[in-house]
Amino acid sequence: MNKRPTFEQATALYVHRYTMAHVPQWARTTMIGDRYPAPQYRTDREWYDNTLFPGEPGHIGDRKHCYSTNQTWPLGETLDAPYGVQS
Repeated sequence: MNKRPTFEQATALYVHRYTMAHVPQWARTTMIGDRYPAPQYRTDREWYDNTLFPGEPGHIGDRKHCYSTNQTWPLGETLDAPYGVQS
């Protein structure tokens, strides 16, 4: 079994997570019908706390991908325009 990465390691390794603090490139261009996907979590910490990593019990997938659950959808599941991190 692999050891769970630290928060810092996980945020550096898993760049495709979508939170209100971290917007991956795919979220700017992906469409769901005529709408854009919304952040799945409010913070990176919330994402980390709800994510299983390779080697952890319950992880679904291969050794390169994490498995996130319990998305909170703080802005709803879709948006009219691509989300941008607010300053």
